[in-house]
Amino acid sequence: MLSSGAIPVKRNPNIGDGSVSGSGVSSQTSLFRESSMALAHGGVIGVFPEGTSYTLPTIMQVMSGTAWAAIDFVKWARDKNGLSKLTIVPVGIVYTDKARYQSRFRYGEPIVVESYMPEMFGGGADVQAVTKAIVKQLTAEMERQMRAMTINAPDWDTLYAAQMARDIIYEDPANVPLRDWLSVSQNLVDLFTTSSSSATLDAAKTALTTYYSLLHYTGISHSSLTFLLPIKSKPLFIRLLRTVRHVLFAFFSFVFFLPPMLLHIPAYIAAKFAAKAFAKEGEVETEAQFKVIFGGVGLGVGLGVGLGAALGCLRKYGGLELVWKLLGKTAQEGVLGRLKRIVIVLGAAYSSVYLLVRWHNALVYDNYKRLKTLLSLHKLCLGLFPQRPASLEDLKKYQRPPVPPQNRFIKKKQDAGDGDSPVKNTCLPSTRKVPTRKLIKPLLAARKQAHFTLEAYLKTRTEDAEVARFLFKMRSRSSVE
Repeated sequence: MLSSGAIPVKRNPNIGDGSVSGSGVSSQTSLFRESSMALAHGGVIGVFPEGTSYTLPTIMQVMSGTAWAAIDFVKWARDKNGLSKLTIVPVGIVYTDKARYQSRFRYGEPIVVESYMPEMFGGGADVQAVTKAIVKQLTAEMERQMRAMTINAPDWDTLYAAQMARDIIYEDPANVPLRDWLSVSQNLVDLFTTSSSSATLDAAKTALTTYYSLLHYTGISHSSLTFLLPIKSKPLFIRLLRTVRHVLFAFFSFVFFLPPMLLHIPAYIAAKFAAKAFAKEGEVETEAQFKVIFGGVGLGVGLGVGLGAALGCLRKYGGLELVWKLLGKTAQEGVLGRLKRIVIVLGAAYSSVYLLVRWHNALVYDNYKRLKTLLSLHKLCLGLFPQRPASLEDLKKYQRPPVPPQNRFIKKKQDAGDGDSPVKNTCLPSTRKVPTRKLIKPLLAARKQAHFTLEAYLKTRTEDAEVARFLFKMRSRSSVE
């Protein structure tokens, strides 16, 4: 990482009073020195000002380290050569699928650090007090812009309700244009974030959160469920025809996908093993990181085995001699001829690997979605088969989504009931005792209730043009009966 230009950062967990030890001061001084040297050489530094990676419904903190480092450099540059211009460009990352590293970047308005510092360079001012005030201003401006460029909800219930409402309105997250992802998601969060509560709002949030939770515990997506059992009434023949067509299309698509998939099997196994073995449950970013690293290693193994098997088959069945003949191998060839053959073979191997990887990447997501749809069909068939239902007491455990793990590097407390925290973790821990098949009928009932209450709540907010558009989309896609 050092060879790639990364600057080491030693983090101290926010334990106790948060005081910085002597080693902490030393590491901070080293950090500022390294960052100033990089900027002095014309470099650009990327900083994650939140200080850690976490999964919460809002930006929990923006640390002041970026502002301190910027001011430190500006003062150093002014003292050394009279130049002190430095610009901070806030960046917002909005994940469309955090588990697969799919995200959108948005860039904010540039912040010219020097414009915040005229008092510091004037005589007679309390430099320490002025510096602290500037740090607070810079940090506040960065946080303001970052919040404007990301999705932020006051609590988990609001975020889950907004996500579920988005999926119901658009049927599939893939139907939301990427350019509108942020505005659509945040508008729905704002729609469920009101200072005054109402019966229709509370009913909609409760129903949407319950539906979200049951989808989570059954491992079924709303798009798969809607495809297999549309909320809009359709003749049984049409639904069976759609299902059979999907199964046949999935089969032929899988056959076409089989060659590159076989080479990627070691990558799938290695990624799954690494995520289970090294990442804590619920830490989506950490799981994705381990999947990428170990998946890459597994891919190398798979490609090596595949190429070795191909060469072995050629050698066994005499194909290797034919290849050498086609490449013009002769007994009297010189060094240049051998080099030419080596270059051709390596080029052919590289091209084959490149095409196989591109082939895989072009088809893997669609085949994965079809596989999940088929698995959902299997679960629905088991769930709709007559059986003894689960008790209401047992079902209550599945009406709240599991809460992501807490992060010890976040200063603000994340526990429920803390008045200083904007996030209320009201969800129950992950539990799974009731068989999935017994959750299917409650899931279908929760979907119907979520549709009904969402439409009812949208009707009360039609004075908002965006809400009216949401309601029109929802009515054009489905009709609850």
